[in-house]
Amino acid sequence: MSPRGLRLLACLGLVVARCVWIAPAGADVFGSIGLVSAGTLAGTTIDQQANFASNPAISGDGRYVAFQGSIGGRTGIFRRDLQTGEIAVVVEGNAVLPSISEDGRYISFTTTARLDEENAANSAPNVYVRDMDVPSDAPCGKEWEGRGEPCAFTLASAVDESSRGLEYEYDDPPAEEKLYGSLAAGRTALSANGRKVAFITTAISNLAGAKTPKLQVAVRNLETKSTELVSVVYEDGKTTSEPVPTSEEGYGAVFPGASLTPSFPQGPYAGASISADGSTVAWMGTQVGKQAPTLPIGDPASEPKYTEPLWRRIGEGTSSPTRRITGGSDPVSPACQQSGETELQLPPTLSDPCQGPFETQGGQGEAGAGLWTAGAEQDYLPRLSANGQMVAFLATAREIASGEELKSSEHSDDLYVANMADGLTRVQALRRLTELASGSAGEEARNAPIVDLGISPDGSEIAFTTERTVFPLGSPAYVSAPAAAVGAMELFDVDLADETLTRVTQSFEGKAPEAPAGQNPVTASPSFSANGQLLAFASNSDDLVYGEGNKASNAFVVERLSFPSVPASQEVSSVPADPALIPTWDLSVTAFSRGNGSISLYVYVPGAGTLTADAEGAVPVTEAAAACRRHPRGCHVITSVARRVLASGGTRPSASGLIVLQLQLGNEYDALAERGGGLDAAVNVVFSAAGHTPLHQTIEVSFHRTPSRKPAHRARTSAKRKRGHRP
Repeated sequence: MSPRGLRLLACLGLVVARCVWIAPAGADVFGSIGLVSAGTLAGTTIDQQANFASNPAISGDGRYVAFQGSIGGRTGIFRRDLQTGEIAVVVEGNAVLPSISEDGRYISFTTTARLDEENAANSAPNVYVRDMDVPSDAPCGKEWEGRGEPCAFTLASAVDESSRGLEYEYDDPPAEEKLYGSLAAGRTALSANGRKVAFITTAISNLAGAKTPKLQVAVRNLETKSTELVSVVYEDGKTTSEPVPTSEEGYGAVFPGASLTPSFPQGPYAGASISADGSTVAWMGTQVGKQAPTLPIGDPASEPKYTEPLWRRIGEGTSSPTRRITGGSDPVSPACQQSGETELQLPPTLSDPCQGPFETQGGQGEAGAGLWTAGAEQDYLPRLSANGQMVAFLATAREIASGEELKSSEHSDDLYVANMADGLTRVQALRRLTELASGSAGEEARNAPIVDLGISPDGSEIAFTTERTVFPLGSPAYVSAPAAAVGAMELFDVDLADETLTRVTQSFEGKAPEAPAGQNPVTASPSFSANGQLLAFASNSDDLVYGEGNKASNAFVVERLSFPSVPASQEVSSVPADPALIPTWDLSVTAFSRGNGSISLYVYVPGAGTLTADAEGAVPVTEAAAACRRHPRGCHVITSVARRVLASGGTRPSASGLIVLQLQLGNEYDALAERGGGLDAAVNVVFSAAGHTPLHQTIEVSFHRTPSRKPAHRARTSAKRKRGHRP
């Protein structure tokens, strides 16, 4: 019977009662971490672990995780089925940055491979979408399309109303063609139905006509074969259809990171985000004044290299405006428009009706540049909720409300979320989620950078990665035990519904994970399932999962725990006398290590049955080589480590209650138990009873034995006897 049925019976046991079931409650607690980049590679029967894996993206239904890496001698992008453990090859070769549809069927990526040779006019990086329901040997092309059958790889970076791929122009084609073309971001480039793809161009192209400037934002609709230019010029108060021109310094519509143009396969955070419903696109923009309203005089946002996150509802038509998510000025604020103000007041103050949430001068980067990120090592791409209304982003600009602009030596580097609902000023829309605990750049525990981020589809959770261990904001409140010292880069989760901040990553022993030896710590690519219960990420910490240890980055998944429903009742009459109580059919085990080489197991059993316990551990095993049996002298002994049953025990309890079971270590292992730290083992406890599924519990123990020593006077007596003396 289901748990709900049992609760119903419990309620019916009351003479007159009203029962209320509370839905399963969310909790700021995460379960054990699972390794995703391991499983059975399709076409084989052997479980394998990837040599490395990065940039995971989880499907909305929580069944599939796409990642890039290398496994079984094959390099490319793969899809792991979390239900069956099978790993399917999406595409082999130089392919990066996957995004995945809600049902896991469609996966977008960027590659220099010509997967559609008929339509791809070059060998530049292009964006494709793989249909996992179609065999990989079914490419797109006129011949295939003429049959009316689906193809495996569809070219997404294509000309409007055509299957033909974009054409690119270069100053030095042999050197540049493999580096520049089109690029789609990981995790956020694909709509939930897999039919819309957001990408940017990194070379001059024919995206919106001949010689369309580089660094433009576009969205491809695979159903209609339409490619829409998203980054358009705002001029004289109107949204035009013209692409943003290239500035004299080389800037376009999109912030490219540490260089003027992100080259393939670099620039993991370049690109654009599209909402799950396909209605909204966000990107980190440059030349903000050519894309959205700015103040007429002296607004730093009008400077070409100034960067700021931008947002546009493409679902509202070609005339829909590009909006500033946040920034140093807010010219569309009703108060600003009524004031007639043309330039910001100095020093900056929130009493200024045109002032945005942030200071536009200073901060990291050159004075006046307004740089919002520290470069290519951090995720500067804004991330969208499923309907596009909530936007999570990082900013290194100083927030005025926190008083940071008054402290000339203090920099900023923090996580924010903005609400794009109509009627909110940019100050009202912004919420700060982290704050540096120190202005000193050398204190990593207090001000290490936030490196990557992700947002749940409903916008209620934001995940991020950092080496920071101190979070001083009172809300969201940091509810996890802080790490004792800076070590691995860790994953954290902000729950806006509960107003909490939780550390997600932990070692398989339940401790703070350790930084990988000889490597820079990296944890990145947080990706939520549609219900926010599953969170995928990548990390090179090698103690998150027992036995993982390939000393490289791997893909993982962790589940957000929900506690069971709690029935609440209000009695209006007495409970029946002597109600029958049904004990919980469960098994609990604790252990105590004694100094004589034994373990006392304290086991609570739910009824009569059979109880067994076996302790297994790793012990050294010596074995003579085969030649020793023929020639004993000068032979070699081989030493290895093997798992052995160290102790066993059992009994037949006649009723429920506490059972004490003794496990005595075998004599051959006494020396191992006498060493410092003892002999570690895992005790597998099994309880069987007629009519019930066997119950299992495993508990980690350590056998200890105090070394036996003869008293000194006894030793001397023994020596005298050997010499013929009487005692």
